[in-house]
Amino acid sequence: MPRIPEAADVTEADRLQCRTLIEAAGFHAVDYEDDGATWERVLAEGECLVLAVWESALFGKPDRQEWTLARYNKDGTLGDFAGPMLLHDALVRAGAFAVLPLFSLRQP
Repeated sequence: MPRIPEAADVTEADRLQCRTLIEAAGFHAVDYEDDGATWERVLAEGECLVLAVWESALFGKPDRQEWTLARYNKDGTLGDFAGPMLLHDALVRAGAFAVLPLFSLRQP
């Protein structure tokens, strides 16, 4: 399956800003089965957070509600999913996992 292209209006400044914020939050870029790039952060408990732009493009605009965050359980099953949302909101939610027990990411 071909990679879904990023939006035409994503600039190099957008890419740099996103990469800087995402990597500072402890995520690293990964590619699952050549179907799109995502960012992953493995938690100490063996669970995993996956951050992506809606539709699996690697980069989007940080100020558009197009970012998704998923939490996978230790056994690899989907624990929860939230989005689309702003990149900042996704990173705030991801940061909460370092200090809080498992809880739902679902938006109200």
